[in-house]
Amino acid sequence: MRPLLTRLRWAALALVPLAILLAVAAAFLFMRQGGLEPLRVPDGGATAIAAEPALVERGAYLARLGNCLTCHTTRGGTPYAGGRGFATPWGTLYSSNLTPDAATGLGDWSLDQFRHAMRHGVTEEAGFLYPAFPFANFALLTDPDLEALYAFLRTQAPVRAPQRPDTLAFPAGSRGAILAWRMLFHRPRAPFEPRPDRSAAWNRGRYLVDGVGHCDMCHGERGAFGSLPADRYMAGGRIPGEGWYAPPLGRQALARYGVDELAQFLRTGVSPHGAAYGPMAEVVYSSLRALTPEDAQAMAVYLKDIPDRPRTAYAGIVGGTRAGELAADGRRLYARHCAECHGADGRGRGLDYPPLAGNPSLAEGHPVNTVRMVLYGGVPPVTAGNPRPYSMPPFAHQLSDAEVAAVVTYVRQAWGNRGGAVSPDQIEDLRGLPLQ
Repeated sequence: MRPLLTRLRWAALALVPLAILLAVAAAFLFMRQGGLEPLRVPDGGATAIAAEPALVERGAYLARLGNCLTCHTTRGGTPYAGGRGFATPWGTLYSSNLTPDAATGLGDWSLDQFRHAMRHGVTEEAGFLYPAFPFANFALLTDPDLEALYAFLRTQAPVRAPQRPDTLAFPAGSRGAILAWRMLFHRPRAPFEPRPDRSAAWNRGRYLVDGVGHCDMCHGERGAFGSLPADRYMAGGRIPGEGWYAPPLGRQALARYGVDELAQFLRTGVSPHGAAYGPMAEVVYSSLRALTPEDAQAMAVYLKDIPDRPRTAYAGIVGGTRAGELAADGRRLYARHCAECHGADGRGRGLDYPPLAGNPSLAEGHPVNTVRMVLYGGVPPVTAGNPRPYSMPPFAHQLSDAEVAAVVTYVRQAWGNRGGAVSPDQIEDLRGLPLQ
């Protein structure tokens, strides 16, 4: 035993120079690619900006599309005063106060400091911000749009609301650890530049999707330590802390939508191909329903042109005879509880009952969304285009774990769907997910 331990110690020591070399190389690349720029926080002092109605109105529109109110407001709290918690694998982060309070908000921030924080995620008070704040997306925003956002936020009533301390485990609880994370996973980005080989609508759509909309924060597949690798852009994945799965976006994933249908979905939360539930319903209600028709159309044009990424398929953990038994049981349960609304053929009915047949967000990827809908039900957002949405009733009190597994397995495999089977043990685990 002792010679083995000795060899392991020497092997560990031999890795130390390699780790140091990798750290030096990462730091060199970080600095060469603009990594020092975030350290240069501009001087403070509120910037006097004429609160022209058009400028403030544009800032309000951008804040709505960026969903700033939702993230920076506690439930039932004062708008933009911060304090909303965001669960991560390492603990909980709390959003900051965006009102123009001099002591606890943005009251003594200059426009340059605001731009710097938005583009680099660095402030004088807090240092490096955690990447739960999508500064990598907001870096694309143009100077005029950042000025409009700044002007809008300064029109809010100042609220004294000190920053609530984050509750993160070591080493994530140390903001110095974020510097190491940035060296590995983040490079500063320049403001958006239109591509001359693309249409005006495509460019506007990309600006909204990748910039203020930060859609990849949910729909991108996460890599190591919560990073968003470029090769997994819009590839779909579990939303951190939410207990939901954000489906892939792109040419194949959105092929069943026409541009007009997708634009309608973004503004209303419903379409002939599916409806928004869970976090997407919240985004539509609090943000996307404010889209102008032109901007919704532009986003649809861009989203439908995103190149497809290889999908991380969910194969399931049940196979063979047991999978067949679950599907057979599920067919009987579906006929009893679901067919009246969604149809025996799974095609749904109009905008009220979404189709299940050929629905990739239901049949592909992780089954958590389907399980949650069966257990707890859901309702699309109330919008001008869908003022009286139809809700999905919950079945958690009616169906056992085995029955939920059966009906979810059936709808994931019926009518040509290609989803994996789901086990009762998984249903037991998923019952404990947060209901938000």
